[in-house]
Amino acid sequence: MSLIYLNGDYVPHEQAKISVFDRGFLFADGIYEVLPVYHGQPFMLAEHMQRLHNSLHAVGITPPHSPAEWEVILRHLLSAEQLDNAILYIQVTRGAEFPRNHLPSPNMQPTVMAYLVPFTPPTGEPAPVKVELLEDIRWLRCDIKSVSLLGNILLKLQSTASGAQEPILHRAGRVTEGASCNYFIVKDNELITPPADELILAGLTRQHVLNLARSAHIKVREQAFSTADLFAADECFMTSATREIIPVGQVGNEVIADGHCGPVTQQLIKLFRASRS
Repeated sequence: MSLIYLNGDYVPHEQAKISVFDRGFLFADGIYEVLPVYHGQPFMLAEHMQRLHNSLHAVGITPPHSPAEWEVILRHLLSAEQLDNAILYIQVTRGAEFPRNHLPSPNMQPTVMAYLVPFTPPTGEPAPVKVELLEDIRWLRCDIKSVSLLGNILLKLQSTASGAQEPILHRAGRVTEGASCNYFIVKDNELITPPADELILAGLTRQHVLNLARSAHIKVREQAFSTADLFAADECFMTSATREIIPVGQVGNEVIADGHCGPVTQQLIKLFRASRS
């Protein structure tokens, strides 16, 4: 039976309940975090906790736990679920109050929830996927890991309807990110990814890949690139916490280079998998 950490208690998931007046439910007024666990060890725990606290601070929610307290919660869930590899999901909303009001009352008590799901880390060489180039219709603070994901969901539905795994988004021709991933291109053996500004959620898998690339003496550039640069790339791949690194072989009807997983992408996949063990 899966356990949910909810407001200081550990309860079976069937018994986990929140108020219908919770602002996460009414307004998507909350923050979330997703953290992989490999062989019982949380991956980049300090960095995930820092991003969680940064997002909470950005929306004015007082962090309910310290990083050390979050780790105690994670360890308890891992022990209870007896999982070796898992994904930790954390959600913190501003809390609940009656009646519904756009402007929240001061000093509300946040609603805090966390749980684990089993995770099978990727193995083997991943097959290149198709993505769909779409206009980025989301708000302008994508750097906040908000539970308000309707724009992402609509874009993901649109790309899936065209047979793509993900959208690759752009604003006026500048590539940003996906609905649930970051993107990289390779040109002339140089790794390029959009900068960590307000237009993207800078994934921690993205950051880890950048660190691995620099350690392997791969030239790296964090710089905006255009849709024209995308179609002229030698390689393209996406990164996310659960998928790690996935090569992109096709954007819409256009094949990227020869459509295969390129040598830089292959090298980074090997380095990433070595780093998680």
